[in-house]
Amino acid sequence: MSDTINFFAYNELMNEAHFKKNGLEYIERITVTLSAWRIVFNKLPVGKDAPEGLGLPNIEPTPNNAGMMEGVLYKMDESFLPKLDELFDYPREYTRKLMNLNRHDFTIVKGAVYFAQPGRIGKKLKPNKAMMKLYRSSKKDMSMLYFSRLMNTRTCD
Repeated sequence: MSDTINFFAYNELMNEAHFKKNGLEYIERITVTLSAWRIVFNKLPVGKDAPEGLGLPNIEPTPNNAGMMEGVLYKMDESFLPKLDELFDYPREYTRKLMNLNRHDFTIVKGAVYFAQPGRIGKKLKPNKAMMKLYRSSKKDMSMLYFSRLMNTRTCD
């Protein structure tokens, strides 16, 4: 049997249909949390035709080391790692790090997490409505509180 990897999705890849549309497959899919981190939309887009003020999903530590964010952990064949690296334009746009994630049965599992390179972060950026629609269709993978906070995020369009 081939080796597997765990990948933490906090962006549009939480949406299972979008995940598969990008040519990815998984063995197992579970919801997890990442303590003392939060989702932000401060990643600068790569395309020059991106709408003004568009920010892509990224994560950053919480200021007071409290709180948590939610996402989906995909257990995948390790042969998909180059595809993930391509999607995140690693290492130019994003960096990848193994981090401890909390399963809902209170066990800790390590997963690959991508976050924006420091030089690819902007200020006062917001997601677009299309991105938020993908999050909306992933509602079942989030707690009601986390989902409602995410849906209250202002968009750039």
